[in-house]
Amino acid sequence: MPRRKKTTDAKKYKKETIPKAIREQCWLQVFGEKYKEKCYINWCKNDITVFDFHVGHDKPESQGGTLDVSNLKPICARCNLSMSNNYTIKQWDALNNKQTKNCFCW
Repeated sequence: MPRRKKTTDAKKYKKETIPKAIREQCWLQVFGEKYKEKCYINWCKNDITVFDFHVGHDKPESQGGTLDVSNLKPICARCNLSMSNNYTIKQWDALNNKQTKNCFCW
């Protein structure tokens, strides 16, 4: 069977690169001068360091969010890639709390 070419009518959104200075300010604003911390998401247990973290947007760029430090939080790669642009950081942070309240796991 011949392969079909994918066609899209809309232009694909190109994400802006976050400058290093803004990444640094994001870390300092949330964690201060610490080298290692837990992911900003309360229920996530992953460690992140000042050298190895993702910058998550509370309001995603693709939905009009900015690169302003007030819209950014240092989070782990797993949280950032999992939430994609489907959730704000506040929604992602609350998501697991809602799920675990009704969990009867031992």
